[in-house]
Amino acid sequence: MTDILVLGGGFAGFWAALAARRVAGDKAKIALVSRSSVFEMRPRLYEARPETLGVDIREPLGAAGIGFIEGEATGVDVAVRQLKLASGTLGYQRLVIATGSALRRPPVPGADRAFSIDTQAEAIRFDRRLAEIAGKSEAMVAIIGAGFTGIELALELRDRIETHGGDGEKVRVVLIDRAAEVGFELGANPRPTIQAALDAARVECRLGASVTTISEKGVTLVDGTVLAADAVVLTCGMAASNFTRHVPGERDALGRLFVDRSLRAPSAPGLFATGDAAAADTGDGHLALQSCQHALQLGRFAGENAARDFLGLPLIDYAQPRYGTCLDLGRYGAMRTLGWDRQVQEAGAATKERKRLINTRLIYPPPGATGATLLAMSSTDPARQGRP
Repeated sequence: MTDILVLGGGFAGFWAALAARRVAGDKAKIALVSRSSVFEMRPRLYEARPETLGVDIREPLGAAGIGFIEGEATGVDVAVRQLKLASGTLGYQRLVIATGSALRRPPVPGADRAFSIDTQAEAIRFDRRLAEIAGKSEAMVAIIGAGFTGIELALELRDRIETHGGDGEKVRVVLIDRAAEVGFELGANPRPTIQAALDAARVECRLGASVTTISEKGVTLVDGTVLAADAVVLTCGMAASNFTRHVPGERDALGRLFVDRSLRAPSAPGLFATGDAAAADTGDGHLALQSCQHALQLGRFAGENAARDFLGLPLIDYAQPRYGTCLDLGRYGAMRTLGWDRQVQEAGAATKERKRLINTRLIYPPPGATGATLLAMSSTDPARQGRP
């Protein structure tokens, strides 16, 4: 029997385990369960060299006195508090579900064979395809989905072709979306800056265009247009992992479990949901997004509350720091926005340095950090989450 189990080794799960240890101290046995010990830097998988974008979490977890169990979770029995694994079962007193999200492949023929950058393995597969087409005199990559990930990937592709020895300027990049505007879900405020970056990079936008078929040769649009492509990549949004279906309770359209303000799943005693698996109010009436930024804080609150609940302490309400984004715009730089209406604060080369700092340092567990440092960084108070 483990007192507190955390299921999932991504941003939310990692910080949930640390926050639980910080609150429980030596009064609870805590372990993190994941199918892999590699913490994938998922927000960076649009970048080159995806094989380098992972960190083994066993060392930092061990430094904080947290166990690691490698296993594939197949279900949960909330009545007897048992987590089901392919290899057996694990008993728990409190369980934190941090199983993340997965790409929503569209229901069109051939979508199952298209490339994606949703996981490190899939990003590596796509990168190998880029290496294969880098030497072609005329290559074309079609990206389906003009949201956050699709925009960042489209604007990085020319440089990625060049890392494989090709001529990035000769690559034709086409960004396809059924919405009438690029970055529809990002709203109107950042759109002029995004469009300027796409225009400067000569990315072709096919908007208001639905895809009916995907094949190894390209894509067919609803109007009959056929776009020949050397690679088709899906960046068309995410949904909560399938594991959430095993947990009783209501879900939103993305399959996320609705939770209360302390991130408890109301229909499953002793169970908390967090990160991309949770439909959680950020404290200002908005639901948290399936993003690294929100997962980091959601994880901290879920882990702290799981430990508080186990110890019989009062729970605390989840609250998210003021929402902001930093979007990579490739050679155009980057763009920083603030607020849910995404007012543009700055854009260009200087913002690119901020984005590099976020991507290469701030989202990572600090290398070689002591257990005490990691536990301090797991605080739910943003002012106490500083890095060494």
